[in-house]
Amino acid sequence: MCISIELQREGDGLTKIGTRTRPLDQKDVDILGALDKLGGKTSTEELSQSTGIPARTVRYRIKKMRDAELLYPVRAYTHERKMGMGETLLIVNTTPGSRPILEKMFEEIRCIYFWTSTYGRYNGFVIYSLYSLTTPSVPRRLVEAFQKESLISDFYLFDLTDYEHKYGDFTYFNPKLGWQYDWKDWHKKIKKNLKSKTKKINTKCEENPSILEFDTNDYELLRSLFDNAMVPQKDLAKQFSLSETQVTKKIRRLENAGVINGYSSNFSPGAVMLHFNLFLEIEEPVARIINNFYTHPFLGSVIMESRTRWGIRMGLPASDMYGFLQGLDLMKPYLKSCVFQVMHEFTRGAKTHPYDLFNKDTHKWETPISDYLEIISDIIAEPR
Repeated sequence: MCISIELQREGDGLTKIGTRTRPLDQKDVDILGALDKLGGKTSTEELSQSTGIPARTVRYRIKKMRDAELLYPVRAYTHERKMGMGETLLIVNTTPGSRPILEKMFEEIRCIYFWTSTYGRYNGFVIYSLYSLTTPSVPRRLVEAFQKESLISDFYLFDLTDYEHKYGDFTYFNPKLGWQYDWKDWHKKIKKNLKSKTKKINTKCEENPSILEFDTNDYELLRSLFDNAMVPQKDLAKQFSLSETQVTKKIRRLENAGVINGYSSNFSPGAVMLHFNLFLEIEEPVARIINNFYTHPFLGSVIMESRTRWGIRMGLPASDMYGFLQGLDLMKPYLKSCVFQVMHEFTRGAKTHPYDLFNKDTHKWETPISDYLEIISDIIAEPR
């Protein structure tokens, strides 16, 4: 899953974004920057070598940031398409009064695991939907059912084939003043890239990633690492009746195949961040556009549907949006289309886990559209 906004449990049965109260100082920022670059499972000793901060201090500060919900538990980022499961982002324009009905459906439809309110070209929701690669029509049939029931008036689909984390450059982050970046530097880089003839895109994303064969133990390990990547391997071995050597080999195989796409301990330095999705359809050569999004210092994700259809997921301080949009203006003549969606009220359904879609008996992902359509019909039929 490509979600990069960590969530915490709240009393309403849903999961929403947490709050942060502890101020950062320079040592915290240095540790966060090293964690972002080296990965969430990096040891305190490695973080100490990278930052020059004693390991004991690193360990203490990480604990304090976790306690203050500035830094969330480490989890594995997984690449479901390499396991036989796809992911589609559904951006829907809702009709008046449909929001509570749709959210009830989101909670009941098992292939929908995350959604957020959105404004932009489409005013409504960005919905993250999983599907078995054997039933690729599931996301479209869902939104068509919503539209048939007059819950939405329009929609946009982005089928995610690959993604990668865009690292941050924390030398631009001041713990007291926040991000300090002159966007004119980015504008200069954009102008230079637009004149470039390079066809090489600065990404590891693949349009057609290969699918890895895996067994029930692989699935159980992935589920555990998705929830908490810091569980000791000896505990995993005991839980799944494997030797520690077997656990190590299985995890290494999943990492080498890219099924585990990395480990992260998410954070969001800065008091107010404006989160957005940017979906682009690009004229060739694609590199002169996509490479620009790797040259600013802010964190984010680059997501790919095809060579000419891309997405950018980011959070920026509101004061930095002007500079970012000016850069987007420079690229606009090279875009076939651009969908910009601001997001808030991030919610993850509490009733199911994304990995519950895996059938342990058949060793297959199952997303039965007939069940989902029945749920939609049943909720529509309920008295109001």
